Amino acid sequence: MASRTGGNVRTAIKACAQRLSYREAKKEQQEAIIKFVVEGQDVFVCLPTGFGKSMCFLCIPVLVDIITGKSSAWSVIVIVSPLVALMNDQVTTLNKKGLNAVSIVADNTHHSGDDQSAVVRGDFQYIFTTPEILLCSKDWINVFQSPSFVERLVGVIIDEAHCVKKWGSDFRKEYSKLGELRGFFPPKVHIMALTATASAASRKEIIKVLGMLKPHMIIRCPNKPNIKLVVEEMRDDGLDEVMKPLVEELKRKRTDMDKTIIFCRSYKDCASLYFYCKDELKDSFTDPPGYPNVSKFRMVDMFSACNSSVIKNQIVASFSSPNSRLRIVIATVAFGMGIDCPNIRQVIHWSPPSDIEAYIQEIGRAGRDGKMAYATLLYSKKNISLPFMDSSMVVYCRNNNTCRRDLLFRDFDYTRDEDITGCNCCDLCTMICLFSNTSAFLNSSKTEFKSRTDERDVCHPDSICMPV
Repeated sequence: MASRTGGNVRTAIKACAQRLSYREAKKEQQEAIIKFVVEGQDVFVCLPTGFGKSMCFLCIPVLVDIITGKSSAWSVIVIVSPLVALMNDQVTTLNKKGLNAVSIVADNTHHSGDDQSAVVRGDFQYIFTTPEILLCSKDWINVFQSPSFVERLVGVIIDEAHCVKKWGSDFRKEYSKLGELRGFFPPKVHIMALTATASAASRKEIIKVLGMLKPHMIIRCPNKPNIKLVVEEMRDDGLDEVMKPLVEELKRKRTDMDKTIIFCRSYKDCASLYFYCKDELKDSFTDPPGYPNVSKFRMVDMFSACNSSVIKNQIVASFSSPNSRLRIVIATVAFGMGIDCPNIRQVIHWSPPSDIEAYIQEIGRAGRDGKMAYATLLYSKKNISLPFMDSSMVVYCRNNNTCRRDLLFRDFDYTRDEDITGCNCCDLCTMICLFSNTSAFLNSSKTEFKSRTDERDVCHPDSICMPV
């Protein structure tokens, strides 16, 4: 793609923002990402959740059409995404904006020769798919390599790129083969990789697997200063200790309760917490109380691999809705990626993830609207002794003297934000903050008391001193 001047790109971004009903790219990183991709360069993007990464790739085909003078809806991008629910959500959003998007996944049995012909013709600007479809489906490989499709293709987007490192060995092996896309498409087609969480070592590995060519790096620490970090050790099963207060709060506040995600590492834990809530809430499990126990009326729901695609989509749509009855979602890790719900106030981990990167990724669901939120990690001596647990995660759980934020983000280009007050940083800093405030109060009280005592002990010239 021919190089364009920064001014041309900036003007095109304004026109594109209007076309997509987005606010114009206000952040320097957003404009840089768009500029590099439109000019035909690989880009690695590591920016916090809620930053607006989706806007950076969704505007690319529209921008290319504006800059090159192509007819509207000529250019196409392919977005590789890990979750069907996430793809369907993005397709629905784009279609509502009048943009043609489609998701091509293994369980979409309705895809026919007509659908493939539509892709070849360029009827869709946005094609969401999986590594399995791109690399294993012979029919779709033929479609994606057809000359008419390749002519329109302006980029391949690897969304949630941390999955390239996390998966690919034993689970969804095609993720480790995505570098084959380099030989799959012509050199003019460049790659953008996006994630919210990747250390320097992880970034290097992802770039290698994807075969990215001297990518421009757009990096920002995933620290979100509006999330307070808390770690607690569970000595028993934790059900009454942790879940009872949540259930009582839900009984009192109903739909006014802040939205909460509880992440579990297994379906068994998900089910245990779900049925605890159901048994404790009784008729109050639904809203209005006593209504049928179906997804539409539940105040607590469970999201796991055992749910059908239909149920998963219902839970995502309900939780993301501003007027949702759903207040608590008990979920496996799959629920964390790409959920666009700005007003989640609390993320609880029933047990620790296997490593720090996974934990940062998951707590990033909280506070996307910039308001105060809380991330609580629960652990036991048993679950941090499991063989797959990374040593850095164990250290984070056991730590009781170092600021949790400093420890959590030390491998992620973190510099301390002076605007974060101790009481809003983490539970350990809160104790220091409270101790300091208490000490200051006591010292102030002692000084004031001494001053007042001294005043009483002074015999003023005009006073009459009487013997006691």
